[in-house]
Amino acid sequence: MASYTDLIQAAMQYQNLYLERRGTKAPAARVTDASFDKLLTRSIEKTATKGPVYTGASQSPISPEEVEDQLKFRECLKFVLSQEGSKYVSDDGGKEASRYGILQSTAKALGFKGDIRNISKGDVEKIYKKLWDKSGAKALAYPMALVHFDTFINSPAAAKRLLKRSDGDLEVYLDSREQRYTRLAEVRPQSYNKYLKGWKGRISSLKNVISEYKRLTVADAGPSRTDGTEGPA
Repeated sequence: MASYTDLIQAAMQYQNLYLERRGTKAPAARVTDASFDKLLTRSIEKTATKGPVYTGASQSPISPEEVEDQLKFRECLKFVLSQEGSKYVSDDGGKEASRYGILQSTAKALGFKGDIRNISKGDVEKIYKKLWDKSGAKALAYPMALVHFDTFINSPAAAKRLLKRSDGDLEVYLDSREQRYTRLAEVRPQSYNKYLKGWKGRISSLKNVISEYKRLTVADAGPSRTDGTEGPA
């Protein structure tokens, strides 16, 4: 029987093949597009008719929802790591050491027992998965899931407030996040002004990802038909 890892790898390979056939290169920070979601769902449904899929040693069956969550998490994590990098920072934000954007205290609180400078990519993924689960991004549609997860990593309390305030509006969420950064830099310029440009650059990167996602979604919908409906005639 296929393991959890096997199914994830197969799904990612399936996505790559689909994009290659379309002649589209997958951006590092872009999640699966709407068409791939549909194809993956059909693939999983076909697999389910042949029997349950198990996770290996635990022998626990996994659901299509779990596969979708893992895929969405991995794509969002790509964006986060592309922004954070892997550099060891001895004094991150005047607080403590960090690497891959993870503070030593955060890593310890989430089960990592070593020195943050020696953290492995596997441990990095485990820690971010725990943050993903805590953030509630799993329940959000993409690309709101990406925006909220990325915000939660910076400030869990602020992320919760911004999500509620935005009422699901991506533009409101990101504008509010940028306004928060501007206020922090104004109130405590000595502490935060040096980070403002980078913070705004990260928001700009998120907006670019959202724009690309929307562009691909519209392209996948196909040209409008003369009868007013979408898709091929």
